[in-house]
Amino acid sequence: MFSRRLCLFFLIVAGFLLTPSMVRAQPISVKYVPAGWPVQLMIPKLRVAAPIEYVNMINGKNALHAPFRWQDVAWHFLGPRPGEPGHAAIFGHLDSTCCPAVFYHLKELRAGDTIEVAYPDKRVLRFRVIWLHDYANTALPKPWLFALKGQRGLVLGTCAGDFHRDGTGYDHKLVVYSRLLLSNGRLG
Repeated sequence: MFSRRLCLFFLIVAGFLLTPSMVRAQPISVKYVPAGWPVQLMIPKLRVAAPIEYVNMINGKNALHAPFRWQDVAWHFLGPRPGEPGHAAIFGHLDSTCCPAVFYHLKELRAGDTIEVAYPDKRVLRFRVIWLHDYANTALPKPWLFALKGQRGLVLGTCAGDFHRDGTGYDHKLVVYSRLLLSNGRLG
């Protein structure tokens, strides 16, 4: 009984003597993102397994660059890697001159679906779809799409809306936002 009271006494005294500045939180050393650049995007629900090209998506004409090949996707390599804080942006074609392309069925994704990104060491990061939204090209929230801070988000994008044969192409973009799924089931 005496030893319990003594321990309680020392804990109370220590609580009064230690100020918050004396007790520093230790940084949590957790590495979510494997080394290297992402190599493949997988969307199991849509049976997509696409190689990732590395592209600077933003050009001087306020347009977005797409991947070179119809069945590849393009990651904006000047932004965060998938799994890092901020929004990693990956775009793919909706269709080609002859047939559907890699993101033809992207509109079929729903909140809760899974997207996966593989790295060179074969590790795979999983992302959970949060929402989908169709934006007019003139209303695309580019600062948000390419955010360098914040949630560990993955933004997928493709063409949508009406196709204009005057050289301007599609007038909308479909955006899918997902977040990193941590090993404990929480979102990163």
